Amino acid sequence: MNEKYTKGAVVLHWLVAIGILLNLWIGLRFDYTPKDSLRDAINFHKSVGITVLGLALLRVLWRASHVPPAIPTTYQAWERKLSHFVHWLLYGMIVLVPLSGWLHDSAWKDAGSHPMSLFGVVPWFRLPIVNGLTDAQKDHWHDLLGGLHTATAYLLLAAVVLHIVGALKHQFLDKHRELQRMWF
Repeated sequence: MNEKYTKGAVVLHWLVAIGILLNLWIGLRFDYTPKDSLRDAINFHKSVGITVLGLALLRVLWRASHVPPAIPTTYQAWERKLSHFVHWLLYGMIVLVPLSGWLHDSAWKDAGSHPMSLFGVVPWFRLPIVNGLTDAQKDHWHDLLGGLHTATAYLLLAAVVLHIVGALKHQFLDKHRELQRMWF
């Protein structure tokens, strides 16, 4: 039985992890970003989010077509259950957080006068689900989806913390080779 993840899974894991941590950091700093830099920070946040969504979808497809290594049998039953729960929570949030952000941005009533592009280079589209709504309806959905995006981002942050704490616990307290399973 293979105890390590495949190279493809490792690459996708770390790319998604870096994107998530970067975007959580950017998003948490919006309130402290100078007004003249805020639009650039938001645009960069959107670009990273769309990139994370694409990578996350690749990660989900990879996971569906490649059997991951089993959780070591030396783990307690509660640790195995918590690990499964946190992993599925992470998979759900790495899709839902950027998708809710994209929907939130798409519902922005001023989106038409502020074209979106990935990293200022690649023109990108808004989701057409809000086409045909009045400005008042767009405001409603923009607020609602913004709240969903924020709430799911905090849930993602909690899942990331649990994931990291669990990996470090197994590596350093339990003396398992946990980090080596997800490294090159």
